[in-house]
Amino acid sequence: MGNKKLQLAIDVLSTKDALEIVSEVGSYADIIEVGTPLIVAEGAHAVRAIRQACPDKIVFADIKVMDGGSCVPLSVIEAGCDMFSVLAATDDNTMREAIELGHQSGVKVLADFCNVADIAARGAEVDAMGADYLCCHVGYGRQEEGADPVEELRALEPYATPKAIAGGIKLETLDQALSSAAEVIIVGAGICAQDDRVSTASKVRAAIDAYNAEA
Repeated sequence: MGNKKLQLAIDVLSTKDALEIVSEVGSYADIIEVGTPLIVAEGAHAVRAIRQACPDKIVFADIKVMDGGSCVPLSVIEAGCDMFSVLAATDDNTMREAIELGHQSGVKVLADFCNVADIAARGAEVDAMGADYLCCHVGYGRQEEGADPVEELRALEPYATPKAIAGGIKLETLDQALSSAAEVIIVGAGICAQDDRVSTASKVRAAIDAYNAEA
């Protein structure tokens, strides 16, 4: 059996809209991501609301810590998240502080390699610091340039830490993501921005389940 997980990235601007998406398609996901735009707009309140709406799901707060590793995550930890993100591009002290705070709180820490120039070299450093996940993330700007998260993830394959992958993944490209070393497949607009979210989410879920059954 494989262990690929679906993370649903909810990048809307209101808790109301986020809860609507959760009610429609949250059941298809293993991890519910409270996206960066939502946290910027609504703060830890959004994390708390998703936590209450999804008591049986892993809740991920995409706060992208770049500074203040020992204090910035506190509000989302107190709101009930199970995992939060730190940008791998941050300095070593901030990364270590965030990992230490997360682990002391029983919360996992995902290192997001968005816009890291030397993914392999930084991957070795972050892996040694004890991050719980290494995430190869191609942001919107680099998606427009044709950057491929599956290709970039190969630089992290030598490290034992579980991997995640994000950036433009949708039903049509899901097979490539599933064939990668990523344990967590992050899908945002590929589900949330579709006309029929339920149909799309069910197909993504079915594809992941089929892959896991065959692996």
